Amino acid sequence: MAGVTVTVNDGVLTRAAQLAFRRAVQELEAALPGAHERDVYTWDQQTRRANGDTVGSPRDVVDRGTLRDSQQPAQYAGPFAARIDWTAEYAAATYLGAVFKTRKDTRPPRNVPRDTLTRLPLHELFQKHLAALL
Repeated sequence: MAGVTVTVNDGVLTRAAQLAFRRAVQELEAALPGAHERDVYTWDQQTRRANGDTVGSPRDVVDRGTLRDSQQPAQYAGPFAARIDWTAEYAAATYLGAVFKTRKDTRPPRNVPRDTLTRLPLHELFQKHLAALL
């Protein structure tokens, strides 16, 4: 009597998943600069921007574009681990909020990366790209 053997090789699936992850991160990277320009962040006062415009609330987080333009290419620490950095010196204060030294004033967080991931969930991007590869 002849037997039947089934061999499962996860190599194809693993390569597809890794590529889908990279494509999802690339799509996120492409969306982040424009996300800085969304008028969705509340602010408690009007501000004169570098170009002379006065902005109130809601507003975007772009004045000169330094923060938006400081986004670095994704760094991959492994097949499913990526990090995107912003090098502007005030990136943390903008994204995470700030308390000034005198403690008399604070600024709310305007967390563009988190808000972008909420609007464009990485797991959904991953699923889309993986489905296209399989």
